[in-house]
This record gives sequence, structure tokens and C-alpha cells, in this order.
Amino acid sequence: MSADRTLMRNNVEKISTRSVVSDELDKQRALLQSAERKLERMEQGIEKIREKITGLRQQLAERRSLQQEQGTAQTKRALAAVIKKLESAAQQRHGLLSDCREQKLMVRDQRTLCRSLEKKEEARQKAVARFLKEWERDYDREIRLKEKAVRKRGRL
Repeated sequence: MSADRTLMRNNVEKISTRSVVSDELDKQRALLQSAERKLERMEQGIEKIREKITGLRQQLAERRSLQQEQGTAQTKRALAAVIKKLESAAQQRHGLLSDCREQKLMVRDQRTLCRSLEKKEEARQKAVARFLKEWERDYDREIRLKEKAVRKRGRL
């Protein structure tokens, strides 16, 4: 009888501790990883555009000083070209920053969803373990009563 109880206890422990991850949770985790990779790429793109803007600002300062020294039409066109590149890079950075903010919100929401699904899974496992423990206890009680009845009949 003690071997049966040990086996039952082991079964209950396995069910309560074993991770039964649902397909939905796996899917959401995959989506989270994808969103995190996309966010990382966006942040790298923002860093590259910042470096580009820094370089363009340096070029702008050089062109302005050159324009002040020489004042030719060629230096004026070069200055206008750098200003135009700088403006387009700033607009691009602004667009990337807004996209990145949106992606951060998506990642945050996805993380929240994954945490909620994990909590649901843990609660489900605890409920299953509790149910099985009660069910085995009740079932064992019924078996003992039947064995007792058989023993009584055997004595008669």
C-alpha cells in the first residue's frame, strides 16, 4: 500500500511541477521574440542615423566656414546640399523615433500578455494538481471501503 501511495504522490508532483506550455503561449513567445528583434534593429538604425547627423553637422560647420571665407557660388551650392541632406536625415530620424516608440509599446504589451499567459498556465497546473490529489484521496477511500467489505465477507 505504501508503494502505491508513493507512486500517487510522485504522479501528483510530476503533474504539478511539469510545465505543460500551451500552443498559445508558445506562439505569443515567438511573437515577442520577433518584436524584440525588430525593436533592436530599429534602435540600431536610429543609432546609425544619429551618427550620420553628427557627421552632416560637422560638414555643415566646415561648409559654412568655407562659404564665409570664399563666398563662391560653388561653396554656396555645397552648403545648400549639406543643409538639405541634414534636413532629410533629421526627418528620417524623427520617423524612426516614432516607429521605435510604437514598437516599444508593442513589445511591452506582448510581454504583459506572455506574463498573463504564464500565470494562467501556473494556476491551471495548480488546479489540476489539487483536483488529482483530491480525486486520488477519494478514490483510495472508496477502494479501502471495498477491500474492507471483501474482507468482512470473507470472514463470514
